[in-house]
Amino acid sequence: MAYQKLQVSVALRVIPSDYINIPNPSEVNASGQTTDLGAGVSNLIDTNATFTDGSIQVGNIVYDTRNSVVAKVSSITSDTVLALEDGNGIAVNLGAGADYVIYKDTNKACVLYVGVSGDLTVNMANDGNQVTLTTVRQDFHPIQGNRVLVSSTTAYDIIALW
Repeated sequence: MAYQKLQVSVALRVIPSDYINIPNPSEVNASGQTTDLGAGVSNLIDTNATFTDGSIQVGNIVYDTRNSVVAKVSSITSDTVLALEDGNGIAVNLGAGADYVIYKDTNKACVLYVGVSGDLTVNMANDGNQVTLTTVRQDFHPIQGNRVLVSSTTAYDIIALW
């Protein structure tokens, strides 16, 4: 039997989404904590941020690590306000006190570790096809995926590894 050795150096807890890729944690653009609910239902507001400095782009991926919410930047409204959506045009609001990290959308592929067994549906990195692995066990899964779909995945505590 062949011996498989996985050597990884970067990891990220996956927040599954049907529309947004798993971000590459080596490509962080900004991080902080939201400071206000503000007006509207699709905002990330951080009065300590400077989102217009050129580091944030429309399409960047936002992880709310406190509430396990993932979104994309749909527009840069001001120095301190970003409009967010779920990747399918639905507005996303990060309330006050949300811990956020903003990443570039540059993940081409990652290996997955599943912490709790269940079905795992992944977008394959090379061709974008969706593959469902049924009843995967707690283990490393050396497939090259770039998205875990929330609508058909029952496994959880998933970690992306590079």
